[in-house]
Amino acid sequence: MTSESTDQSRSNRRWSGVAVFILLQVGLAFEALHKSCNIPRDLGANVPSSSIEGNSGVAHGQSSGGGGNEWRRNTRAHRFSANSELPYSCGMVLFYHVPSTGGATINTWLQRYTEDNAWRPKNAGVNVTAKYFTHWHRTKKGFGTNESQNTFIDGGEGKKHGGMNEFVTDFEENEWKIAHVHHSSLELNASEHLLQGWRDTVESQGCGYVATVMFRDPLSHTLSLHKHLGRFSQSHGHKIDSEEYMQHLKSPNVIGIWATQLDYFLYNFLNRNPYSVDKETKVKRALQLLRDHFDIVTVGNHEGHMKAVLRATGWPELHMQTVNVFKKDIQFTKRQIENILQLLRDNGDIDLINGVQILYKDLF
Repeated sequence: MTSESTDQSRSNRRWSGVAVFILLQVGLAFEALHKSCNIPRDLGANVPSSSIEGNSGVAHGQSSGGGGNEWRRNTRAHRFSANSELPYSCGMVLFYHVPSTGGATINTWLQRYTEDNAWRPKNAGVNVTAKYFTHWHRTKKGFGTNESQNTFIDGGEGKKHGGMNEFVTDFEENEWKIAHVHHSSLELNASEHLLQGWRDTVESQGCGYVATVMFRDPLSHTLSLHKHLGRFSQSHGHKIDSEEYMQHLKSPNVIGIWATQLDYFLYNFLNRNPYSVDKETKVKRALQLLRDHFDIVTVGNHEGHMKAVLRATGWPELHMQTVNVFKKDIQFTKRQIENILQLLRDNGDIDLINGVQILYKDLF
């Protein structure tokens, strides 16, 4: 009995030490970013107007780049925040859901404003009956636009829905619509023309278009996603251990078992650098897409995200309840945590989140 108690005590101290180490590493990593990051504090480096391989053109109205604070002020989110004519009378909220960022909480909250949930007692008196559209799939067989993405864009076989191209049309007076973009819905890097086209279509009908995305600090995201993948993999008879999980970041360009925030934002589900570009190119491309196409961009800030959506829509406030939380011990050693941080730096994820925090500081 004494031996068991001692073993348990040692185990508790070990996990406590790991937790403290993780918190310290997160703080040190972000403190060091301003000294070693490839995205300078003033964002003076120009952002390329062309995409990584896979995009056929430049976004409508996109400039060739710019430096410093002018580049920061020209983000769509800054123009959104400065818009004194909000809320819109009608429009669309498009939410790009990066996994393990708290996106399920946002998506569930948005669905409370839909026609399918208007009858629920907790939504009484809201008087918002937005239409809701999503189409996503956990299976991905290749890079670029696949069958699931084609269905999201143009509708599926049998035409159960007409896809996003149909969803952005025929707005009625005071009507709101919500689009949820998730696994295998859309590869943003290759779909910039669609992002702009959908916005143009909605705005041509006199309605507003609000594109949103939520991120999270890179290390917390990586550890959280591992816990969720462990839950799903065990239910299918295969347990993903920490070494197998980390191997994905060591591979140059593969379809793996997960994706970092940077890779998911650019290439969507399971992809890892399919066009074999360097991390600086990936980070600049992601920041350019955010600058030109997203109105609300937050890092771990559900409250700010909610307030910004409500400001755009004029909807009454409903409580945003946290969902899809999976509590489990961290299954990584100190050495593995150090390796993950380095791999995230090498991949560009830490540079991305640092750039986002610079660009959108104090907005939401």
